[in-house]
Amino acid sequence: MSSRIFKMINTALLSVACITLVACKDEVATVGGTAPDLATFDLQGNPVSLQEKQGKPLLLTFWSGSCGICAEELIEFQELQSKYPNNMQVLAVNIDGENADTQSVVNKRNLVLPVVKDQLNITAERYQLKGTPTSFVINAEGKILNKYEGLIPEEELEGLFKG
Repeated sequence: MSSRIFKMINTALLSVACITLVACKDEVATVGGTAPDLATFDLQGNPVSLQEKQGKPLLLTFWSGSCGICAEELIEFQELQSKYPNNMQVLAVNIDGENADTQSVVNKRNLVLPVVKDQLNITAERYQLKGTPTSFVINAEGKILNKYEGLIPEEELEGLFKG
């Protein structure tokens, strides 16, 4: 292979790699940046996008059915949302995979919050999830204002819902 063809192939590969890196960068959650879209489905199997939630602040929280403190925090979110219904939306993203019976966990815990499944772990990757619970506060315009790994501190929690 001539050196000219080799250089052209290397340049093309480098261009593709740069485009891929830029595209992936847009799909990573960072505080202060635009929230990446979701790759989630509601419990009836319908896709749910982040755009459906814009226009009002959103608490996007990741949880697992085997995480006891996650369930307790979801119940607390549910109570605060009932107390302050016009200030903050909540979307609970279950990360247990497509074979998990998320509906039975929701029923057992009497959850009425919107729950979606991250069946293929794409959303968890975009939001760089390390464990559960992890929550993101997203403003009405889709910007990430805060990230909480673990429980949201009690002194901050009610303030999020009061507005």
